[in-house]
Amino acid sequence: MRLVALALLSATIVLAGCGTTTKTVTTTRTRTVTVTTTVAQPPPSTPTRLGAQNATYFGQIVSIAAVDAKRYLLVLRPEQFLVGVTAGVAFAAQQGTQCAPLLCPGPPDDHVVLPAGSKQLTFVLPAKTTGTVLTVGGGNFQTTKVSAAQLAALVGGAKTPKLIEPLVSGVWLAVDVDEVTSFAQQFQP
Repeated sequence: MRLVALALLSATIVLAGCGTTTKTVTTTRTRTVTVTTTVAQPPPSTPTRLGAQNATYFGQIVSIAAVDAKRYLLVLRPEQFLVGVTAGVAFAAQQGTQCAPLLCPGPPDDHVVLPAGSKQLTFVLPAKTTGTVLTVGGGNFQTTKVSAAQLAALVGGAKTPKLIEPLVSGVWLAVDVDEVTSFAQQFQP
């Protein structure tokens, strides 16, 4: 008896990595047939690399300093740019009011920006990286493509291109590990 129990336990362990489907068929007569099919599960796949933008950060650029001809160091004060239900709940908490999460009124301009801690983050900004800033053009604002060197100059106080609002409005960084692959200034009404 002990040997049978051990054999059943071993079979259970072996089949644990397999998928099992059971189908019971009942005919109009009193005969029932049960068919069990065991299918081997494929091994788990290795995670795929997300590509050149495997993380996104939002915040205010504190500084950009040239390291050499090919790289800058960009220091970011991270913030959370919240929208939707998340923004509504955060805004209600800021106002000291309580509401059911799905019934919280939306914040002004449909977003809330919260500090994301007190630690500043440092990234490598390759000189070849480009991104966009918000500029004045034809009476409206537009996005203008700029280089890493131009972004560094703007952070340092350069007046061209003419920004519609200061960079303290926030910047999105697409980052691959520790390297900025692109950036985009965020408009905040």
